[in-house]
Amino acid sequence: TRLDRWETELSEALPGDARDTTTPASMAATLRKLLTSQRLSARSQRQLLQWMVDDRVAGPLIRSVLPAGWFIADKTGAGERGARGIVALLGPNNKAERIVVIYLRDTPASMAERNQQIS
Repeated sequence: TRLDRWETELSEALPGDARDTTTPASMAATLRKLLTSQRLSARSQRQLLQWMVDDRVAGPLIRSVLPAGWFIADKTGAGERGARGIVALLGPNNKAERIVVIYLRDTPASMAERNQQIS
């Protein structure tokens, strides 16, 4: 994972540009470490999780298709050139059991179409 620039420049998503990039596997590992290791204090872990639980931007994505009783905490993002993504912690019986990371890029699809593809 690389984080080379600040918002809004990091959302540029130029083809072939390695700056500000990651992979789904790397992002899942990062989230797992942040929430389960001692890299963050217990208080900071709870705060991060609460921010993700309270996310209201992600409504049309995975939240829209989860069965009743499923837990979800997520963070979404979007950028230029069709970039769209979500990082989610979810699971049945209101338990956080899985990390799901989905990234789209280089698509002419509208935001609504990208949201539909993710959900």
